[in-house]
Amino acid sequence: MKSRIHANMIFGAIAVILLSGCSVTIPVSYTPQNFIRYQGRTDVGRFVYEPAERGKVKPNQIQNTAIAGIYIAVNVADLVQRSTALELEKTGFMIGDNYPLQVCGNVLEFKADDLGYSVTWSYSIRYKILRKSDSSVLLNKVYTAEPKKTGKFGSAADFGPSVNEMILSGYEKFIRDQEVRTIFSR
Repeated sequence: MKSRIHANMIFGAIAVILLSGCSVTIPVSYTPQNFIRYQGRTDVGRFVYEPAERGKVKPNQIQNTAIAGIYIAVNVADLVQRSTALELEKTGFMIGDNYPLQVCGNVLEFKADDLGYSVTWSYSIRYKILRKSDSSVLLNKVYTAEPKKTGKFGSAADFGPSVNEMILSGYEKFIRDQEVRTIFSR
């Protein structure tokens, strides 16, 4: 009897550990939030999620340290591209194919360190500004968001704001960069 109770307790503990490590899909809906204002004109080009390009994660998977995967409803590169376009428009930019400059990006890291009782989010992106007429690179810089710590336990929807805040933080570092402002003011 004691061995049966002990086996059931072990089975129950294993089940709790496995169930708490299940993959989760985070619903994301990005709303532009920055308050930096200046005008410019640009095209928004291709964005790449480098961890997915290297085969380390799926295109819609955020890197994480725990056993289970963290997924979003769209590809990370597409989300960051659309978010950047929305933030540029909110900043005061006109977006269009016929403008001479193009903003592109490579998401270098989008990670949730979710071992333990909290999650530490990290994000870095390489933004590039290209002159379309001759494909020259006017800017090629990495911007790293401030790490953000959140609670681990809750619904998948609780992580959506953290995803948005990481993207916003990287964008704000980009758009506040004096070199970026100088390029767009030429």
